Amino acid sequence: MAADTSFIMINECKYALRVFAKSPGFTAIAVLTLVLGIGANSAIFSVVDAVLLRPLPYPNPDQLITVWAKVPHENSDRETEAFPNYVDLRDQSQTLQSLTAFTRAGGVLTGADESREIRGLAVTSDIFQVLKVPPMLGRSFTREEDNADARVILFTYHAWKTLFNGDPNIVGKQISISWRNYTVLGIMPQGFQFPIEGERTDYLMPLHPLVPEGINRRDSHFLRLVGRMKPGITLQQCNAELSAIAGRLAQQYPDSNTDRTEQVFKLHDDVVGGVRAALITILAAVVFVLLIACANVANLLLARATARRREIAIRTALGASRARIVVQLLSEGFLLAVLGAVGGLLLAWWATDFFRAFGPPDLPRIREIAVNTPVILFTILVTVGSTMLFALVPALQVTRPNVNESLQEGSRGGTGPESHRLRGLLVIAQVALSLLLLTGAGLLIKSFANLRATKPGFESSRAVTVQLVLPKVKYPNPEQHRQFFDQIVPKLAAVPGIEAAGGAMPMPFSGNDSGSTFSVVGQPPVAPGNRPVASHLTITPDYFRAMRIPVLGGRAFDDHDTKESAQVVMVNETFARRFLGKTNPIGQRIAVDRSEADRSDSQAPPLEIVGVVGSTRHESLAIEPEPEFYIPAAQDPARRMDIVLRTTGSELAGLQTSIANIVHQFDKDIFVPKLDTLENRVGVTLAQPKFNTMLLGIFAGVAMVLAAIGIYGVIAYSVAQRTREIGIRMALGAQRTDMLRMILRQSLRLVIVGLGVGVATALGATRLMGALLYGVRASDLSTYVTVILLLGGAAFLASLIPARRAMKVDPMVALRYE
Repeated sequence: MAADTSFIMINECKYALRVFAKSPGFTAIAVLTLVLGIGANSAIFSVVDAVLLRPLPYPNPDQLITVWAKVPHENSDRETEAFPNYVDLRDQSQTLQSLTAFTRAGGVLTGADESREIRGLAVTSDIFQVLKVPPMLGRSFTREEDNADARVILFTYHAWKTLFNGDPNIVGKQISISWRNYTVLGIMPQGFQFPIEGERTDYLMPLHPLVPEGINRRDSHFLRLVGRMKPGITLQQCNAELSAIAGRLAQQYPDSNTDRTEQVFKLHDDVVGGVRAALITILAAVVFVLLIACANVANLLLARATARRREIAIRTALGASRARIVVQLLSEGFLLAVLGAVGGLLLAWWATDFFRAFGPPDLPRIREIAVNTPVILFTILVTVGSTMLFALVPALQVTRPNVNESLQEGSRGGTGPESHRLRGLLVIAQVALSLLLLTGAGLLIKSFANLRATKPGFESSRAVTVQLVLPKVKYPNPEQHRQFFDQIVPKLAAVPGIEAAGGAMPMPFSGNDSGSTFSVVGQPPVAPGNRPVASHLTITPDYFRAMRIPVLGGRAFDDHDTKESAQVVMVNETFARRFLGKTNPIGQRIAVDRSEADRSDSQAPPLEIVGVVGSTRHESLAIEPEPEFYIPAAQDPARRMDIVLRTTGSELAGLQTSIANIVHQFDKDIFVPKLDTLENRVGVTLAQPKFNTMLLGIFAGVAMVLAAIGIYGVIAYSVAQRTREIGIRMALGAQRTDMLRMILRQSLRLVIVGLGVGVATALGATRLMGALLYGVRASDLSTYVTVILLLGGAAFLASLIPARRAMKVDPMVALRYE
């Protein structure tokens, strides 16, 4: 029986190939339509698989969690932690197997012919118990090496290959990083990456040597926490326990932990949380594209099968069963789907290369996107499902058991009313889905335009940045930091083509921030644990001029603000409005908790506000400006600074060399990285919304084209089938314009219904996109009007071509039709 079935299927497929070979135009259109639909789905599924579905690349990844502090009085639920708090959580927890703390680190690999900048993590040794990934070569560092000034390091596989050419003898050797010697303990295995999101990690080193002054301070919050729950422990149990521990710490250390609790999240959910909504939206979009493609092919097959009704009726009259004929038509549809799937996989393979090369850099696991086994299985599933969607209904429709009627219709080229209704419903569905996609894309385009038009508070054009970091081993004290930047910044400002130069730490859009708690002198006292917090920037005198940040009141810093002069501060407009109310901020004083800002002098006198500047966005254009205060670098020296150079033109040739020469005149060992434009730094934060907008816009455009083709196909076929009717009408006196109106009325009636269904659907569905929109509501009227006009216009043009053909029908020829 099975052999007979296989033989039948093979024969049906052979027959289908012969049928398609006789109609190459039909076959090409159907296959290309399916290639677009199946390929887009396979490509986007490869991204969804790598980012959302695939478990994290560690043993028992469902046990991994991340811990964030929640601080309600700072309106923040994702705050980093202090090292003493981490130790208490780690040691007191009964639900965790292990807990690690880490922060980003960076250095310069020295000692070779050319210095190279490397980036890594400063972590506690618990990371190896949390992730359960041992080194491939050598060993990991221990808890004892956490608590000492141990200069040890592990490299990732990628760094080992690129920096040391995969030298197996590197383990145990001494290397120089930022002019300190480190012993290489081991090499992590190939494929190891932590954190999953963000830039590639080159090395792991113990936390203590990086920040020895911050390890024992409970008010220095700079660490991210990741842990592993014990088997059988639920997320709710772990969250309840760590919240209880946080409650005890708040009572025990009110100055630093008041109103501070802990929240536990699955590590996978935490990693993908920022992109989940966008990827699900895009996946839904490509599913809609596939549905539109299937509706198009269903219309093609229905038209083709309707034209073959007489053939099918004859075969039925000669004894062929309905099931056999349905199998034949399904075989034809399945063969089309297979051809579409093969082309779709090729399209997906090209698209994955595109995603890896041009996708947003902060997309988690972007390097793992590939056409792999799950993607191929998904494509097979989509292929089978597509066949059922576009082939089964037409097959059942044209094989209805009414042989006499089919023979009579076949003789005059007519079609049944059921066929017209089904094709009309397919057109309505195409228009509705297209409008939904176009509306989503329109909202994202408008949102992205609003985001790009948002002013960051400074002038990003004609400005370049370079970060200078003084090696701690050569510049151990703040006085050396002060002297270096006091001398180097004026030298850089004097370079030809440089209009102004200024330094800041941390600079906007640098990926860094520094917050300090403070109190306003003269206002009612606030307990240390409840004091307000603001971003704390150290700047050189010409920083505001170099950034083109306006001074709104008072004065900017100048060379008279020195270590010995009165201690001063400037605040931004947001700070003044939020904390100083309607009073004049100039002359008021604030007391900064210097321990929070990582300064040795915790009893420093209050700072007098001497100026107010415009507010700037610090992390992203989508995030409103936060309160900030600025302290002159002469009074608050920093070991690293971002230098911004305002140029007089866009030509930067030779500027890199000039800056490196000036820096190396002071110290040849200081690493000078490549210049980065300020526009590029701002642009990085636009990468994700730009990517979302581009993809959804492409899919919406494809959907509109497919819908227009579908409308054209339906109306063109209807005109062809009604040629005899049109000829009779014109022979009886109907005018050509009457035929035009009749055909357009038939088409636009379907389009209007589709637009109505689409608007109703879009009003509900686009509300789910709220997290992706900026400065535009999901029910934005102008977007809906534009989309309706665009899609309506495309539908009108698609209908006009066959309608004009109906006007040119010769009545005598039409009367002899068939």
